[in-house]
Formats: sequence, C-alpha cells, structure tokens
Amino acid sequence: MSQLLTASSIAPWGKRVLALIDTCIDRTGSIDPAKVCERLAQTIRWPDSPRAPKLLADAATMQYRRIALDDGKPRNYEALVIAWPPRHVTPIHDHDGLWGLEFILGGALQVDAFQVSENPAVSVESMDRTVVGIGDHVLFTQAGYAHQCRNLSRNSVALSLHVYGGELNSYRSFHRELDRWLAQRHATVRETSDI
Repeated sequence: MSQLLTASSIAPWGKRVLALIDTCIDRTGSIDPAKVCERLAQTIRWPDSPRAPKLLADAATMQYRRIALDDGKPRNYEALVIAWPPRHVTPIHDHDGLWGLEFILGGALQVDAFQVSENPAVSVESMDRTVVGIGDHVLFTQAGYAHQCRNLSRNSVALSLHVYGGELNSYRSFHRELDRWLAQRHATVRETSDI
C-alpha cells in the first residue's frame, strides 16, 4: 500500500519531532546536536513515522524532495524530511556554516565527507565515506564541512530527517573544472506545510 508523502501527511509526526528537538534546547537557547541525535533514535519506532517501503509504488517517478517540518512556532533551527529517489546523488555541497545532522528513516545513504578551504583558491579534500541505514545518523559541526550524499538503492526510495542549527536558506556546491575547484551559491528549496 502506497502512502502519499506531503507536508500535511507527515505534519502530526513532524510536530512531535519538533517538540522532541525542543527538549534539547538549554536555558540559553543553545541546542546540543549530539543530544538531538540521541533523542531522535526513538522517532523511527513511532507508528506514524514516514517509511520508505510505503513509497515503493512511487519510487520510479519520485523526485528529490525536501519537506520542512513546521508547527507555526519560530525556532533557531530547521528540521525537514528528504525523500531520495533511487540512485539519486547530490553534488558536493556545504551547509552555509551551520551544524547539521542526517538521521535515516528508511533505506541507506552513502555520505562522502569533504573539508573545504579557501586559501586563496577553493580546495576540496576528501575526508571519509560512511554508509548509514535506518536509525543511523551523520552529525557535522566543524567549519568547512561539505558532503555528497547518494541513495544506494537502484529501485527504492530512501528517507532521512535533517536538522540544521539555523535556517538553511543558501548553500554552495563544489565542482571540479580542469585543475581547480569552483563554488556556486544556490538558494535552498523546500516544501512547506499549509498551516
């Protein structure tokens, strides 16, 4: 049985996720990203958690999607669900200096991490490769971090929950051209709910 993945269909679950993340904010308004990772582990067991197998019928036609979680309250972080079509791969990209985490709800992603520096030209150095599956996460807090993510499946959608230490409104992608790296700035696109 297929389930439609929309901001509205995941809204009840998303509101509970936001409330859970809010419990990781201290009195000064700071968030402990490691605590967020630890607490998110329980979300995959919630009955209303988005599941990749329910999207199997739509896998062949599904597009890469970023769906913002929202309950109408302003926050100093952003959370969203990303749907990864089969074999989808992102360019190498940064997160505009924000810390972030990717928590896998369904499927498996390969995450290739890079260190970006700009002294004086853009340099992109490979750091490591991680494969994360359901319940696993990748946390990044260091300056100059960039990564490339890939859905490893040829025929199944992967789903991940992303949390960033602020609103991610722009990012840079990095591309190798001849003997140098080029950076290109992009505006972030996300689907939002109708509340």
